[in-house]
Parts: sequence; structure tokens; C-alpha cells
Amino acid sequence: MLVVGEVATGKSSLVSRLVQNTFQESYKATIGCEFGFKLITVEGQHVRIQLWDLAGQDRLGGISRLYCRDANGALLVCDATKPETMELAAKWKEKVDENVRLPDGSPVPSVLCVNKSDLISNSDRKKAEIVQSSSSLGFPLSYMTSAKTGHNVDEALSKLVELITETAAVQPQKQQGSKLVVAKRTEKRCSC
Repeated sequence: MLVVGEVATGKSSLVSRLVQNTFQESYKATIGCEFGFKLITVEGQHVRIQLWDLAGQDRLGGISRLYCRDANGALLVCDATKPETMELAAKWKEKVDENVRLPDGSPVPSVLCVNKSDLISNSDRKKAEIVQSSSSLGFPLSYMTSAKTGHNVDEALSKLVELITETAAVQPQKQQGSKLVVAKRTEKRCSC
């Protein structure tokens, strides 16, 4: 699963919140790509997720295409305090849609995370404007998230995993090499 967006929108912080349930106040730019793993349960099945945090400067250039090749979905990240990053997230979505396709040729599922929501006013009107803007830019699903507080971070990821599993269920059976891994629970029983 890709985690992409402009520089300083909080992509690495989202991954850190998802994987380790932590938040660091200090900022360290991602160089190239960093990744993390998360195990979640979807409909009683354990799903192991690889989160690929791509550097915001790259714009899906050279090296990133290697990471994108087998992705099953994308979390696109923008900064709630910087409206221009939402428009740039739409450009990231276009790049993901161009470079990452499902076996039937359609784009991979994606969810927009409007991050740093803890830094904007709690006005319902402001949040409604952001959701309306995200919809007009072609994001059918968006969540107001905060890597700092954890608000809606797990929900956005869970929804994306749900979309991926729904999409996988209707894809042609030729899905070889899919990165979506469902871990089967094994029960050890005493032989005595």
C-alpha cells in the first residue's frame, strides 16, 4: 500500500501512528522510501499490510515506480492547514492511477487523508468545505485525520483495506503476485 503526497504533509507521521501508535514532534524528511508493516483484522481474517512511505519530492519519478509496481492501494495525504496540498494530492492520484493498475486495467483503490486536522478549527463548516473540495477533486473517499492524535487514521486504513478486498473479489482469477497477504490463523494443539 502506497502512502504518497507532498513534502511535510505528515505521511511518515501517519505511518508511524499506524505501525507503532506513536507521534514524533520533530520532522525528518523521507529520502527515497521507508516502509512499515501492520497486521489488522478484516471480516475475521488477519491481513498483513506493507505501507510504503514515498518521499514527497519524488512525484513518482524513477525509483518510486519500482515500489509502485505491485501496490494494491494508496493513501494519499494532504495537509488540512495548506489547501494547495489537496490540489497537489489530486496530481499524486493522477500519477498513481497512471502507474499502478489492477489486473483488469483499472486504477487501484485510494483514500485521501486530510491530515493535521487537529490544527484547524473544529468548525463543522470548515470540515464540510474540505470534504466538498476533496470530492470535487475526484476523491470519492476522504477522512479528516491527525497523525498526532490518531483521529481517523485507523479508520482510513481499514476502509482502504476493505476497498482492496472488495476489488480483489471481483478481479479476474489471474491475480498472480498480489501483495495483499491474508495470514491464516494456525492453532497449536497439544498432542497429549
